[in-house]
Amino acid sequence: MLQDLFDEVSKKLADKITTSEEKDLARRATLIDGDIADIVQDIGLKTCKQVLEKTRDKIA
Repeated sequence: MLQDLFDEVSKKLADKITTSEEKDLARRATLIDGDIADIVQDIGLKTCKQVLEKTRDKIA
């Protein structure tokens, strides 16, 4: 179940990056991993927030 989600998100992110209007993508290719790490961290924070809020709402 989670693997399917990871595969879907990875494909969408890769498609978005490779079809972006950025002109120097080839030059920045070695730096993309840092951008992806930032994106994944942001996704993790937002996911944790939502899980905590939903858990709080169930308890309250």
